[in-house]
Amino acid sequence: MKILMVSWFFPPANTIGAVRMGRMARFLSQQGHDLKVLAAADLPFPKTLPLEIAEEQVVYARWSDVNALPDRLTDAAKAVLRPFLSPGKAPEGGPVTEMANQASASRGASESPGALKRLRSTLGGFYSNAVNLPDARIGWMPHAVRKGRTLLSGWTPDVIYATAPPFTGLLIGYRLSKQFNVPLVTELRDRWVDDPYDPPPGWRLRIDGILERRVIARSSALVTVSEPWAEDYRAKYGKPVTVVYNGYDPEVLKDATSLGSPDKPALRIVYTGGIYPGKRDPAPLFAAMQSLGLGPDRIRIDFYGTNPDHVWPIAKRYDVEALVEVQPPVTHREAVELQQNADILLLMQWNDPREQGNVPGKLFEYMGARRPILLLGLENGVPAAFLREREAGFYGANPEVIAKQLEVWIDMKRKGGIPPLPESSRSGLARDDQYRKLNAFLGEIIPPRGE
Repeated sequence: MKILMVSWFFPPANTIGAVRMGRMARFLSQQGHDLKVLAAADLPFPKTLPLEIAEEQVVYARWSDVNALPDRLTDAAKAVLRPFLSPGKAPEGGPVTEMANQASASRGASESPGALKRLRSTLGGFYSNAVNLPDARIGWMPHAVRKGRTLLSGWTPDVIYATAPPFTGLLIGYRLSKQFNVPLVTELRDRWVDDPYDPPPGWRLRIDGILERRVIARSSALVTVSEPWAEDYRAKYGKPVTVVYNGYDPEVLKDATSLGSPDKPALRIVYTGGIYPGKRDPAPLFAAMQSLGLGPDRIRIDFYGTNPDHVWPIAKRYDVEALVEVQPPVTHREAVELQQNADILLLMQWNDPREQGNVPGKLFEYMGARRPILLLGLENGVPAAFLREREAGFYGANPEVIAKQLEVWIDMKRKGGIPPLPESSRSGLARDDQYRKLNAFLGEIIPPRGE
């Protein structure tokens, strides 16, 4: 089968999305498919992820930052308005006029910057919703479509596999599918219209709804990352849908038989990645740690690649700064090694019914590492079901209950260590296990050419 994959995230960019798509491309190529990839060039991420297919299989298209213009205009406006918003200060190269001083003084020096900030926020929000459509990566679309047209003028795929986020990739797949009359398969790793994290204004939501329906109407089938989402899409669109988890990478794992962190006697909890303050954040864990009243010689948590501004305010609120470390980003292989050398791995979900079906990709890396998982958040979500069914850790949102579980682990660590999860806990969750499902699904829904 000839397959064109359209993906913004792809190696060498070191992100969880690029890991998924890079390994998927490798697997499909190994199965004998004639695979080519249309990806974004020069992504703003460390270029440390190995490309595991031939370079000539990948076409990188440049992209334009559609948000660069308002930033430049804002800087220019601030330079022009600064003299009028700061009474008594002259602009560079000339005096402040008396009229400007009087106008600024009548408004109040402290009010003007606040008004300017609110105006900027309002205008910025409108610009973002009007121009970042379907998302901030729309500046990739004209370049990618042009590159795709050139590619498809001499090579006709049997299917275009477009993955999101960003949802711009789906529009690119749609355009190429329609122009060259090629079947389209749409992969939704996140929700588009139904995403509850940052809902847009109603007018923008209606536009997103039109775009989503148009793309999926043309799609032969959908791929997503959890069964609750798959059920929703089947009911909503009546299309074939399969679930392909992110999975873990056996080849980057060492022998997972350690008893956790060699840093004794402290219980070492590790988290790799970003957080969403107020939704997916460590507040319940920090509250539990505070209630125990232990020092860093007994318990600590290390964040890797997490924005410090999203960690320290919460740590300060619960007075646990001494128990917390925030480290720089690491490569994918380094992250896997850190996960294997942890006592406990932290996973966070939003404790809200709207989070049902959301499955963080790192869940499967954690399962691969065979270290017990501490899940904060929704107790009836998909990650909690994994932990419950595979006896892979503890889940909850109540700090008192979390504190009791921490005490259990601290005691186990003191008595010799916390054993790894059984091998059976990760059965069937390797990436290639998941991609075999995808390979079979594509074979079922895409007829051979000529039929």
